[in-house]
Amino acid sequence: MNKYIYFLRHATAEVIRPNQLDIDRCLVEKGRLQARRVAAFMQRHAIAPTAVFSSPYPRAMQTAAIVAKEAALGAVQEYPWLALGTASREAKAQLQQLLPDLPQHSLLVGHEPDFSALISLLLGSETGLLNVRKASLSCVSYCSDTQQAELQWSVPARFM
Repeated sequence: MNKYIYFLRHATAEVIRPNQLDIDRCLVEKGRLQARRVAAFMQRHAIAPTAVFSSPYPRAMQTAAIVAKEAALGAVQEYPWLALGTASREAKAQLQQLLPDLPQHSLLVGHEPDFSALISLLLGSETGLLNVRKASLSCVSYCSDTQQAELQWSVPARFM
């Protein structure tokens, strides 16, 4: 049976202010609107992941919370390995460890360039195969029998 993993890069966040850490950045109004657009897209296309996992960074958690609320998804769970800067091989190992227990449809909310690298690794490439834009939703199917992943689609928020 195939499992579908939806990768959502966080929506637009504030620009780093002097003396502010990148980890503390929050969504701006444009980002909140993008997250609502993603949720509406998911509802229109009957995309209803039963598990939602997010980076612990505020901008990712805020994106995940808005999408989960607007699209009537389950509670958001934080995973440290989805934080910005996690090595792609480590993230892949963590995801593969979770795969047997994941429901058929799961949503991961995180960062770039991490998601491009992780998706590329899942697809069997050491080099980046795509550039995940802010508030883009990408779907990767994973066949547990063959342990092969396949990119189904990737849609930026502006086309939703």
